Amino acid sequence: MRATLPRNLQVCLVICLAYWLTGFASLQLAVPPGYTAPAFPPAGIALSALLIFGLRTWPAVCLGSLLVQFSAAWPLLGTPGWSVLGPLIVPAGATLQAVAGALLARRLIAFPNALDTPRPVVLFLAVAAPLSSLISPSIAVPALVRAGIIPPAEAAFNWWTWWTGDTLGVLIAAPLMFVLAGRPAAAWRPRRLGVIVPLAVALVLLALAYRQVMHWEDLRIESQFARDAEHAADRMQRRLNVQLDVLLAIERLMAVGKEISRDDFKEYVTPWLQTHPGTQSLNWSPLVRHDDRAAFEARMRAERPEGFGILDRDTDGRTFPAAEHAEYLPSIYVEPLAANRSVIGLNPLSLAAAAEALEKTRTTGQPAATAALRLVQESGSQQGVMIYRAVRQPGTGNMLGVISTALRMDDVLAAATSGAVAAGIELCLADLGASGESARLSGTPGCQAPAWMDRAVTHRSRLTFAGRSWELRSRATPVYLDALRSWAAWATIAAGLLATGMLGALLLITTGSRRRITALVERRTAELEAIGARLHEEQEALADAQRIARLGSWETVSGREGLQASAVLYQLLGCDEADLATIDDLVLAVAPESRVFLGNAIASLSHMPGRMTLDCKVSGLPPRILQFRVESEWLADRLVRIRGTAQDVTSAREAQAQIQYLAHYDTLTGLPNRSAWQERARSSLHAAQRHGDALAVLFLDLDNFKTVNDSLGHPIGDRLLAAVARRLADCIRGEDLLARLGGDEFVALLPRLTHADDAAVVARKMIDALAESVHIDDHDLHLSVSIGIARFPDDGTEVDTLLKHADTAMYSAKEAGRNNYQFFAPEMNARATERLRMENDLRRAIERNELLLHYQPQIEAASGAPYGCEALVRWIHPERGLIPPDQFIPLAESTGLIVPLGEWVLREACRQQVAWRRAGLPDLVVAVNISALQFHKPDFVTKVSAVLAETGADPASIELEITESALMQPGEDLSARLLQLVDLGLTLALDDFGTGYSSLAYLKRLPITRLKIDRSFVDDLPGNAEDAAVTSAALSLARDLGMQVVAEGVETHAQHAYLTERGCHAMQGYLFSRPLTADAFAKWLAGFDACAHTPAPGTARPESVALA
Repeated sequence: MRATLPRNLQVCLVICLAYWLTGFASLQLAVPPGYTAPAFPPAGIALSALLIFGLRTWPAVCLGSLLVQFSAAWPLLGTPGWSVLGPLIVPAGATLQAVAGALLARRLIAFPNALDTPRPVVLFLAVAAPLSSLISPSIAVPALVRAGIIPPAEAAFNWWTWWTGDTLGVLIAAPLMFVLAGRPAAAWRPRRLGVIVPLAVALVLLALAYRQVMHWEDLRIESQFARDAEHAADRMQRRLNVQLDVLLAIERLMAVGKEISRDDFKEYVTPWLQTHPGTQSLNWSPLVRHDDRAAFEARMRAERPEGFGILDRDTDGRTFPAAEHAEYLPSIYVEPLAANRSVIGLNPLSLAAAAEALEKTRTTGQPAATAALRLVQESGSQQGVMIYRAVRQPGTGNMLGVISTALRMDDVLAAATSGAVAAGIELCLADLGASGESARLSGTPGCQAPAWMDRAVTHRSRLTFAGRSWELRSRATPVYLDALRSWAAWATIAAGLLATGMLGALLLITTGSRRRITALVERRTAELEAIGARLHEEQEALADAQRIARLGSWETVSGREGLQASAVLYQLLGCDEADLATIDDLVLAVAPESRVFLGNAIASLSHMPGRMTLDCKVSGLPPRILQFRVESEWLADRLVRIRGTAQDVTSAREAQAQIQYLAHYDTLTGLPNRSAWQERARSSLHAAQRHGDALAVLFLDLDNFKTVNDSLGHPIGDRLLAAVARRLADCIRGEDLLARLGGDEFVALLPRLTHADDAAVVARKMIDALAESVHIDDHDLHLSVSIGIARFPDDGTEVDTLLKHADTAMYSAKEAGRNNYQFFAPEMNARATERLRMENDLRRAIERNELLLHYQPQIEAASGAPYGCEALVRWIHPERGLIPPDQFIPLAESTGLIVPLGEWVLREACRQQVAWRRAGLPDLVVAVNISALQFHKPDFVTKVSAVLAETGADPASIELEITESALMQPGEDLSARLLQLVDLGLTLALDDFGTGYSSLAYLKRLPITRLKIDRSFVDDLPGNAEDAAVTSAALSLARDLGMQVVAEGVETHAQHAYLTERGCHAMQGYLFSRPLTADAFAKWLAGFDACAHTPAPGTARPESVALA
């Protein structure tokens, strides 16, 4: 885990950063007035990452989306109305969309998938991508609307662009993600250049196209904005010009009019005030000299009940009685009066800005405007401008006064450019002749500064008015730009992105197809190279084979004329080129006995087309056989040439002969095998049937050969069989047939017998021939043979029947004591059937648990106390009752059933040992007999260990009695196996000592603890001198080897005394107890009296055969 965790974190970090960077960059291209981009590659990155690296990478998607949202919302953090709902809900929707898209893609397409065929590509990009992209906008857009980031009216538009942006993002980013990080890497790595380069070129071209389109869009917007700004400036200029026309009209009125009253003035100017918004007032100010001031003020007070006085004002708009001046221009007529009453009597010459404009109009006679100033009557924050025009007396040119108008500039500008403002154009009217705040005539504070025009889309328009230079500055607001923005540019980008996505899909298909084709070509190329290499090897092998095979070729030059031959042919025939000039020379080159056959073949092919193959001998040493293949070539019924090959097939023919020999003869003895014997027997039987002859079949089986083979080894056994075969072959006639069927079984066929008893004569000769021992190495081996005889036609008319009946008679000979012959009799079939039935019953007895164990006590000779027992198997047949061991043990050994039978005895004895131990009986050694066949099984030690583990028996209380014959094949394997048993904690005893062929030198190296003297040596003690000698020798040998001795079959006090006196350690037999059931043994043991253990002599009985 420590090795993979950093790798997983690294992958998640890369996914998160890629999502954040591409997402933040995409939002910079958001479609106004929306919140979404025309293409959102992070959607493709997220979906591909979950498909490539597994669903466990979803936190990286969530964190990346969260970073994108907070990066986009950073300027709004902390602002009124800002909500965290949007930045939190959007990552949840993006993560859920990626997970759902990955699950949908996996359901539609098995991932990992190479996406190299149209079907998976279409399913992924045209189905999984657009369907899964519905999730994020459906969750995020309502959340952003609720958070106030997206207006409700624009929700549908943003949902649509969000869905299309995510879909296009998957189409563009997914192919790039797969070729860069797809698995298996071997399926994607070769496709990287084929996908990345075209997509990169397409995206670069799309970026260039986007830049050009946006440049054209900007030019179009700037051009349109310039027109709209100039239109607004033109309207403003016309509005100002109208204001000057009004002043000119009033000036004419006042110049030519006689006694213009206040009412006349009001009636004249009121229509203009109503039609020209922004005009604060229209004023008439007569020129009053200081000398006339008092009279003027008095006259005005008479006309104005509210009072009148000439007033001055300061820069803050406060008025006060005018100081003494040479001249005054007090306003006496002001319209509309109600809003401008504070202007009555005001002398504009007291204000520097107004005085400057008055001086200019007085000098030039043209209207003159002041710089921006605060009007006395202004109650708001608008800037005002006063425009003055001097009124002169016609003819004399004397100045009568001034006509003036006050303009509220915000209202004037708004009235003149209302359409532009409504369209989203922000305006600023500046006085180029002024500085500071006074330069701003209308507009937001500070708009007169140069920075106000730093936006991308702005315009300047020059205005001239009343002797001053003004500038109307215009800049586009987002509202104006959004309204003017054309969808053509965004549609172009969306179409380009869609085409790029489709290009990505096409590239996946084409590169995948190319990869598969490349792989196929490479595989085919490799196969062709391999085929070519094999062909080359085969050609070389063929050339070598031809050299090795010594294949020579030849052909005539024309018809039968001339002869051309290869160098190998000269070598094969042992001649030179001069010796093979014609085809007749070729015939003479083979052995005389083969010339006629080769000449006939060539002659035949000289008269008709064809091909012939024949073997010819070649003279020389060693003699060889050449196989000639000859064919003739004809054209238009005319012989063209004769050609052929000659190959040395001597080894092949010898091999065929050897194969034939092996197929019909026994390699060990050189006798015919079963197949050859049956073939010959059928022929002889047919002849006997035709001629009415007698015929006999002898079936021979060697007695005790298995003991010799197991004890002395197979090499000696094989040599013994060969010697037996030679002796038996000397006992038959030349026309008779002896064969080996296998193992130690032979069969003899005696045809054309004069008398039926002649078969018995041959059988007796065979028995006598084997009576003499066979000397092999240092061993004098004694064998006997059991022979069964079946005669034709009395015992059968078929070979198989005669062989079967002879086999049956052979078994009868063995049952009769072996080393004899028996003629077949019909009742023998019944005995054979009975034997087969008993074999089947014994097999089922093991399966049905019809067996049980009896236990015969073993007594220590010195103390007379029991120290153990021997487990002896008994068979309780459900129909026949108790079957003696001497009837089923030999059968079990001959059929192999002794192995499962022995395993059952071992397991049951171990189980009983545990039961006695748990019952509180003294620890006793339980001896279990092990057959030679069971002991030699490869898994014997393993099975013994398993039985001990299964039953829980104490190995120290288990003794394995191994027959002497099982130990008579000395070697490392035998020693190792015995040591393994000792290592398990078991005790080993050598059973039936003295009946086999023990090697005493080897015996002393075996881990044997006890020797058991066979009962055959105890029966006649102490009277039989030979048995006494064998017994004494065995006791002496055991004492020298440090082994204990157990005597079997002790039935008399004399035997007991004899064995005790000579140091026998333990005994068992009917003198102490017969074999008992487990319960009876436990009771016997409980009531055992060491002082009175010997029964009366008359109660002893012979012991039954006891085998485990």
